[in-house]
Parts: sequence; structure tokens; C-alpha cells
Amino acid sequence: MLPVILSGGSGSRLWPLSTPDVPKQFLPLTDAKRTMIQQTAMRLDGLDFISSPLVICNEHHIALVRSQLSDIGKLERPVMLEPVARNTAPAIAAAALYCKEYESDGLMLVLPSDATILNVPAFQKAVVKAHKAARKNKYVLFGIVPTRAETGYGYIETEATTLEDVRPVKAFKEKPDEMTARRYVAEGNYFWNSGMFVIPAELYLAEMKAFAPEMLSHVKDAYENAERTDTAVKLDKSDFEAVQGNSIDYAVMEHTKNAVVIPLDAGWSDVGSWNMVWELSEKDESGNAANGIAFFKDASGNLIHTEDGKAVALLGIKNCAVIESKDGLLIADMQYVQEVKKAAERFLK
Repeated sequence: MLPVILSGGSGSRLWPLSTPDVPKQFLPLTDAKRTMIQQTAMRLDGLDFISSPLVICNEHHIALVRSQLSDIGKLERPVMLEPVARNTAPAIAAAALYCKEYESDGLMLVLPSDATILNVPAFQKAVVKAHKAARKNKYVLFGIVPTRAETGYGYIETEATTLEDVRPVKAFKEKPDEMTARRYVAEGNYFWNSGMFVIPAELYLAEMKAFAPEMLSHVKDAYENAERTDTAVKLDKSDFEAVQGNSIDYAVMEHTKNAVVIPLDAGWSDVGSWNMVWELSEKDESGNAANGIAFFKDASGNLIHTEDGKAVALLGIKNCAVIESKDGLLIADMQYVQEVKKAAERFLK
């Protein structure tokens, strides 16, 4: 099975550490030694049916991808390069064309490059189950067992009376309000949409032809006219620019009758804000976290993250994020970290 690692995100909600030049997937945010894309590739180690990963990224990030994959011994394929961002559906279609050409198994394990999973053995068990289910010509979605009434994620509704391991998809739900999220959690047949899939390449291409034929046509042209070298498959710019971007959920998953969910309870998190980085960090007895030398006095619930681990003191400060890099300084109450993207857009124009 071909792992396809999607690395097209900009990570603007984690400014000033994450920038367009070095977005969050290339940073060691939740691990002192490994970046998020490295962790994504390494958590597949030990699964003997998994081949080397295909990374799809912005063409400006090829040096970062090659360097970071090389550091962990995972640089065995060319990197697929998108000349422009067009969301997940076209990227996965290009990967499916590659998979059809080079992988006899014909299955793809699609993984975002910016999530963290604390329980890797549980994740690997779910991958084994998904591999088996996908061989029956099904899309397999990893549905995260919700731990709280989260309003920041989309949900997948499943058939409530089916076996626990594989559940047919009933509907996709947009990010809910708090009352609706509480109902989802209470009912027990709703799961967070992780954006992780096992996909049969032939099925995906056939349903793209049915549900999004114009998109598929442009992606095929971009792939057939790609510039190929030993290090990269660069999708043709003019053909790929003609693609009307869309997510895989909207383009295919909301229309298909062939999707199932495998519930996953493995400490998954979409690291999409500094509040989430704080939640995943080691903390002192007052709930303070820091990646370098720090001094806290009458302070609690804070996060300090500096690019070079420089010394920082917080005195009488509570529930605050202090983030420093060569590109800027962020000081924010934790209640406002969802607004960081607006600040990033202001400074990164």
C-alpha cells in the first residue's frame, strides 16, 4: 500500500513559528527531535505491506521535504510537486494516477502531514483493518472517537447498528455549534473527520470521473504533461491551474456509496493552534509549558515556544501564549489563539 503524505498546508494559525517558507509540518512542534512530517512517515514503521511514501507538496518546499525525508531514511521516491494549491481532491487524484502506474496493490493510505498520534500501536492496528476493508473496494475513513464536544472539527455520521470495527458512512456533518456537538458525542455514532483515508486508486479515479469529470480531466493532463526527474514529478502548471480546487469530502466522499469508517482511539490531534500545542506539551505543576529555559512566578496555564530556546520569564501571567521566531513575536491570551491567522495574514501580505 502506497502512503501518500499531503504537505500543502500553510499553517498560518501557528504564526510566527510557522510561515509560508517553513510551514508547521516541517517544524518539531510536538517532538523535540522530529518534525511533524517526519513523525507522519515514521509511525508506519513495522507495517510490512507499506511501501515508501509519496509526498505531495508545494514546489517551493521540495528542498525541505527531501532533506527531512532523507534524515529519516524515507527518501526513496520522487516528490510530487503542485505548482499551485488546489485542495485535497486534485492532489489525491494525481497520487492515484501515480499509484496506478507504480503500485501493483493499487491502494493508497492518505495522511495529512500535520497531525499527531500518541498511540502508534493503536493507529497501526487500525491501518491493518483499513487495508483489509479497502481490498473489498471500499474507501476507509479513520473516524476519531470524540473525547469532547468539539466545534472545530467536521464529523462523520455512521450507521449506528453495525459492527464496531467497520461502519458504513451515513453522512458528513459540517463543524457544529456546541449544543449539536454535545448531541453527536452523546449519541455515539459520530466521529471526528481526521482527513486520513485508505483509498483504492481505481475506485477513486472512476468516481472522480462520475462526480467531478472536469477536475479529473485537468489533473490527468497535469500528470501526463508533468516534468519528471529522479527527484520530482512536477505537475504541469497550466493544466493544474485550470483545476477548480475542492476537498475530497465535497468532491467524492459526500456522493459515494462506498465509504466506511474505522473508529480510531489513538490520541489523535490536529495541531491547528497554539492551544493544541500547549495541550500536547509537558507541563509543570501549574500547567506551564516551555520548549527552552523558563522562569514562572505566580503564573499558570502558559505556553512559551521560542525558535532557539532562549530564556523567558513570566511573572503573574495566566493562560498566555508567548511565541517567538526570527519572523515575529506573538503574545496572546489563550482565548484568542484562534485569531492568530488574522495576524499572520496582516504580516505575511
